[in-house]
Amino acid sequence: MDEYLLDRETLGKFIDELMKQRTLPVESAEELTKYREEQMRTLDNSISQALIGGLNSEQAAELNTLLDNEAENPDVFQQFFERQGINVE
Repeated sequence: MDEYLLDRETLGKFIDELMKQRTLPVESAEELTKYREEQMRTLDNSISQALIGGLNSEQAAELNTLLDNEAENPDVFQQFFERQGINVE
């Protein structure tokens, strides 16, 4: 579900900016790509957990129903958060 909530391009730009400000633990382009993807995944997971953790029990139940029934439709998740008044961006 995480990949449905957040725009990868936006995450990538944010991670790229952070990476410019640090000394990175990588030595090759391949390691840099892998490190970047790991950081994007970590950030995506953290944001998703914060969004989901902020839901009340009724919202959580509705989200669980969506996960059970609509997991293949990414627009459903975006629409769910919009209906809840949560700006994912």
